Amino acid sequence: MKNIYIEYLAFMKKSKNVYISSIDENTNPEISYSPCVVDDEKNVYILVSDLSKRTSSLVLGSNTSIMFIEPEDQCEEMYVRTRLIFECSTKQIERRTEKWNEQIPVFLERFGEIINVLTSLSDFKMFSFSPLSGSYVKGFGKAYTIKGEGLDQISHVNFNANQKM
Repeated sequence: MKNIYIEYLAFMKKSKNVYISSIDENTNPEISYSPCVVDDEKNVYILVSDLSKRTSSLVLGSNTSIMFIEPEDQCEEMYVRTRLIFECSTKQIERRTEKWNEQIPVFLERFGEIINVLTSLSDFKMFSFSPLSGSYVKGFGKAYTIKGEGLDQISHVNFNANQKM
């Protein structure tokens, strides 16, 4: 399963955006996406405006679910687009902290000068998603669960004839 670990990690780090599922203060579901960067510990960082509806649910710090998915124009079969899904804890990263200062250059390298514009605006906040567990699907019969402190305990999902996903 080490190959699956290496593969999902590369897929995650190559992705330029992440889909985010969260719950607002009224427990209504929200889904959105954001450009992102990923650090070596698999934490996912985004920059979002207070003007965005989803930001208030992220400020609450409740758990979220995130998904990296293969672009439609790159997949061979729409029903089996490669995807990596994690349940995560969410945390706001304050400006002028060590973590903020570490990640902004990574955003700049990946997305260019727009980051200087966004960080000059006081309404932009940084959030971190720390994966707790997840799943990686790369085709029919090629689904894996991801667990463990290092997210390196990987097992193939097998179903009996009468089981449902």
